[in-house]
Amino acid sequence: MTNGAPSNSIFDKILSFIDYTNQSIFLTGKAGTGKTTLLKRIKEESTKKMVVVAPTGVAAMNAKGTTINSFFQLPTGSFFPGDISLENLQSGILSIQSMVSDLSYSRDKLTLLNELELLIIDEVSMVRCDLIDVIDAILRTVRKTSSPFGGVQLLLIGDLYQLPPVTKREDWAFLSRAYASPYFFESHVIRRNPLLQIELTTVFRQTEPEFISILNDIRNNKISESGLTLLNKRYDPDFSASEELNPIIITSHNAEANAINKDKLDRLQGVEYAFDGEVSGEFRDAGLQAEQVLKLKEGAQIMFIKNDTGENRKFYNGKIGKVKSIREGEIYISFPHEEDLLLEKSSWQSFEYKTDPEQIIVQQQVGEFSQYPIKLAWAVTIHKSQGLTFDSAIIDAGKSFVAGQVYVALSRVRTLNGLILKSKISTESLRSNIEVINYMKPVDEEELDKILLNAQEHFIVQLVLDHFSLHQLSTGLDMVGSYPEVVKANLPEFKTLFAQLSKSASDLIVLSERFQQQVKKLHRESSFKEQQLLQARIESAQAYFIKEITLLLVNPINKSIRVKPKNKVQQQIQHLFLKYRQVIENRISMINYASDLLKSPINAETYMAWISKHKSQIKIKRDPDGGSQQSITLQLF
Repeated sequence: MTNGAPSNSIFDKILSFIDYTNQSIFLTGKAGTGKTTLLKRIKEESTKKMVVVAPTGVAAMNAKGTTINSFFQLPTGSFFPGDISLENLQSGILSIQSMVSDLSYSRDKLTLLNELELLIIDEVSMVRCDLIDVIDAILRTVRKTSSPFGGVQLLLIGDLYQLPPVTKREDWAFLSRAYASPYFFESHVIRRNPLLQIELTTVFRQTEPEFISILNDIRNNKISESGLTLLNKRYDPDFSASEELNPIIITSHNAEANAINKDKLDRLQGVEYAFDGEVSGEFRDAGLQAEQVLKLKEGAQIMFIKNDTGENRKFYNGKIGKVKSIREGEIYISFPHEEDLLLEKSSWQSFEYKTDPEQIIVQQQVGEFSQYPIKLAWAVTIHKSQGLTFDSAIIDAGKSFVAGQVYVALSRVRTLNGLILKSKISTESLRSNIEVINYMKPVDEEELDKILLNAQEHFIVQLVLDHFSLHQLSTGLDMVGSYPEVVKANLPEFKTLFAQLSKSASDLIVLSERFQQQVKKLHRESSFKEQQLLQARIESAQAYFIKEITLLLVNPINKSIRVKPKNKVQQQIQHLFLKYRQVIENRISMINYASDLLKSPINAETYMAWISKHKSQIKIKRDPDGGSQQSITLQLF
């Protein structure tokens, strides 16, 4: 990625969507438009509790996140939606419904998933539709809500005109019964809940208008004869490298790239040196970025696989050089018309996400891999070239290139003159998938302001209604009922009381969800023009739910607590009920707090200020464990 950045206007609008709405977004853009730069800024500036995941180890490390399968603890393979008996499933394919019901997360992971506000999926073009439906099912189940993705905001980042999802032919033959294509947007949850599409359009990698125009036409399946003719002027089947110009070859398969690099290295005279990478902590993906064992000779062509973090920025991700000398453990790299560089080791980190004692999601480094930040660079695969920038490259767009790959390969190069084509490019090899073209409908930047205001309104209503969510009543009760000593004692009077409380909590949750849907419908019909009507409905719900919670939950618990315990088990039950009562009191406190939130008039100019103020106040009031929150005291008797 270059140092360029999209305009502040589009940057700031996207950040406003992230921090001041719950609108899920598909952020796209051509190669070199600054998607990675924007991701970095969101991670640095957003106040939301977020997690960054990606489909592959390489993409996860580039985004400084973790893989989707690792974060959600998913097995490898494909997943089938809907109700299907296990015996009818093909080998290697799991039922989403049965897999989710069998998942067993630790308490820490459950806390993390419940605290999550923003899930960022990078390089989403490579994510299959079934994986998106799995994520949706997991978040709904864990967070006990029917909202898409359990109410978590999604930011999907990627370019659908680049690398497509990888699917095994035999798996897709089965999955195609449920999905129109493997792309993420064919998932059932996204089909039912469309994403806001925002496209970054300013290209920073290329600056030549002619080349940018050709790349745009390739993306849109409308390459002209003149554009194709201009592109094919770079056809040079007899090109041979020189000392001054030895472009990297972009291939479609790992085996081909590895074979070229090995052959070129073997042909060099001199001693072959091996440099071992060093792993500390947990680092399952060592070798995905840098080589675990880096083999070099003097004269070897290499490329850097990391940006220089020093002040002078002597190299960047994708810069080509040559090993000038290897002496006493010191490696010098030479470049045309530049000073030689003494190579130093770099490090890559692996991360995992946890919640701290204050329920803030923190990213913790759990491992590190140290190695020289270079690879042999006579050849590289299209997958490994994603995100890299080359001054020159050799491309052979043969039959092995699938949809999107020619575009990826061409867009790695800064200039048209930097291209060397080993085979002519035809319109057939440039075809983008028709599914992608039909799906892509990014909004105009001018429309974003209106959409943002509307999304902020819905977010404000959702923040108010979140305080009426009563799922904690069920979750807290489950913890009481699953306590080992209580289960083992098998007390009839406790089982009767627990069954009564469970039914009451479930009934209240159903009523609460129905109330929330009614308020959302009322808001959709009248917006904030009828704010007094919304407020009246909320105040009525406040009085009703506090009365019913007190009658159905608090009073029976207080009655049980008042009885003098006869043994240790009964004493333990009373202790658990005291903790559960605190959970109930905290929920009542939040309902009382919510009843005042829409009393004062709200208008478009104050939306952001309202949301910011609410977020700062809720940090003080909210405490999921019921430990430090100042809750109300219920005067029941």
